[in-house]
Amino acid sequence: MTLIHSIANNNILIFKSLLFIWIMAIPFKNAVYQISVVAIIIFFLVHLFQTKKFNILIENLKNTKYLTFTFICIIISMIVANLANLELLDKKSWHIVYMFVIRYGLIFVILAYFYKLDFFNKKEIISAVLFSLSFLMFTGLYQVIENSNIVMGSGITGSLDNRNAFGLFMGMGVVLSSLIIKDKKILGLILFLMFSFFMIFSFSRSSWVASTFSIIILIIFNYKKIKMFHFLYVVLFFTFIIALYFGFDSFQNRLSQLFNGNSSGRTQIWMHTIGFIKESMFLGYGIDSWKSLPDTFLNRFPDPHNLFLEILIYTGTLGLIACLSSILVILLKIFTSKDFILFPIATYLLVVTQFDFGAFGSKELLSFLTIFVFIVYSDSFKVVR
Repeated sequence: MTLIHSIANNNILIFKSLLFIWIMAIPFKNAVYQISVVAIIIFFLVHLFQTKKFNILIENLKNTKYLTFTFICIIISMIVANLANLELLDKKSWHIVYMFVIRYGLIFVILAYFYKLDFFNKKEIISAVLFSLSFLMFTGLYQVIENSNIVMGSGITGSLDNRNAFGLFMGMGVVLSSLIIKDKKILGLILFLMFSFFMIFSFSRSSWVASTFSIIILIIFNYKKIKMFHFLYVVLFFTFIIALYFGFDSFQNRLSQLFNGNSSGRTQIWMHTIGFIKESMFLGYGIDSWKSLPDTFLNRFPDPHNLFLEILIYTGTLGLIACLSSILVILLKIFTSKDFILFPIATYLLVVTQFDFGAFGSKELLSFLTIFVFIVYSDSFKVVR
């Protein structure tokens, strides 16, 4: 029994280590990320065939049957769109389809499987996410120390190559830290202000807007629990924002562009994209067919900069119905479970994707989305003791 217990503990330690490495690597989507995904899958397959606990997979499937159905519909819409547009496909089009299943569908299954076996808990996975975002934040701090003029120019990117991606993660940090202030007042407030600073000076306005809507939703769902010290937090935060506003012309200029409706070309991209969508409304043009579209204006950009337009142009209304159904299932699950603290996170992810990031190829966003959906459903997976 002692040997069996020791092996079980070693397995838990190994999986926790792999899980932590994967979460830490998500923002950087580098070789470590790729290797960690493969390592987690191999560990899962070995454990599954050694223990023969296939019943856990069946039980989890029953608990997520509606989510599973909508996910399968999304995959079918991707396959059908590709088959209907073989001449427009990129060399990565099919690769994106099967990696979508592996990176997000299979990883979700693995998280549910090991959560049910009590290999980890929600607190550990949320802490790992915050640690990952904090690590990225400190790469931004290092960049500022190396070149303080970055806050006056193009925006902080940290160790990433894109300020919008950096802003996405800093905005996620803002939302998550705002959720832990209730239990970790000082730590939560410090993280909230730090993430806010780096989100602001990423100059990613999509993250600004998304985090603002998210906090509004948080207040709406918790207005009965507002105490006097929460108003002190609000005063402190606005004092912080005002100080940054009058201290940095770059912040003033970027905020002015936001209020003046400057979309940085997104409006034109959306209009051109809608024009192509109208020509192939039902099936779209296939996954990753963007560069093959006969429009030199659109070819200058990496994607439509809008979640729903990307779904439509790649998979048509068939894919949009599948994706909207998936979103609705997740939101209904949050509502019926009365875990309303998850609505601000859902709000952030939905709003930020209306301006940046895609539905099929954004590894970092979709990996964190997988974690979020797992947390939404985690209470449905009964822990085996």
